[in-house]
This record gives sequence, C-alpha cells and structure tokens, in this order.
Amino acid sequence: MGSALLDAEVARYVARGYGIESRTPTQVVLAKQRRVGWFCNTLLVIVTGGLWLIYVIYRLANRKYDRVVLTVDGAGGVHRS
Repeated sequence: MGSALLDAEVARYVARGYGIESRTPTQVVLAKQRRVGWFCNTLLVIVTGGLWLIYVIYRLANRKYDRVVLTVDGAGGVHRS
C-alpha cells in the first residue's frame, strides 16, 4: 500500500518538473533546477549597458536545485522533508 502511495506522490512531482535522483523501496529523492527569469534579466542587461550580464552568467554557472525527499513511514503514509 505504501509503495503505491509513494509512486502516486512521485508521479505528481515528476509532472511538476522534478526528476528522480535516487530511489529505494521506502524513500525517493527528487530534484528540480531553479529557473532563471529571462525577461527581467534581459531588461536589466539592456538598461545597465551589459553590466548586469556578469550577474546573469554567475547565476547560470551556480544554479541551485530544489530537493524533496519523500519517505514512507511504518503505517504506510508518505511524508515530505
């Protein structure tokens, strides 16, 4: 029962753009790369004469990930951490 609930929860996160990093029978680690807001950054690059491009390149080189850990407890419930 817990495995089916875990699979359903994983499917919901995958539909939102997360990818599976690792999986065991009772735990799944999902990750999604954070987006860069291109409209505002492009506007700032134009307004600042290209100076803002330094920050944009830095953000692209050091993108962060949003990670979610889903775990099945002993009662069969799925918990996010």
